[in-house]
Amino acid sequence: MSLQEGILSFCFPDGFYVMRNDSEGRKIFYTGEAQVEFPLLCPDEDGITIYVFTKDNDKTIREEYTAEDFMKLINEKSYSLEFLYSYIGFQAFKFDGWLWFDDEPYHKECEFTILAKKALYHWNTMYEEE
Repeated sequence: MSLQEGILSFCFPDGFYVMRNDSEGRKIFYTGEAQVEFPLLCPDEDGITIYVFTKDNDKTIREEYTAEDFMKLINEKSYSLEFLYSYIGFQAFKFDGWLWFDDEPYHKECEFTILAKKALYHWNTMYEEE
């Protein structure tokens, strides 16, 4: 994860899945290493909202993270981020995911909202799932 010159980027070493409709129906593909970039509408972190949810007995605690603090978890503390669901509106992207780590409970739910002009997806190889 990086934020440089108003562009929020996520790198996916294992790639991601892509669905495509054609005359034979919906096909699923997966990519090699891939990246997605979001040219932000607001300067720096103003257009990024990140929440991490922690279970505490029968309560859930929602903690807000700055993009900088969240990047430190991902880039420096060897946490990993898995995107599960996306919701796309006009210049707004919302993602639900899991933040994985080595200690119990091993993951926490997280939520991102990104205000961006568009999403740009990059990859060099794509394979059809069998």
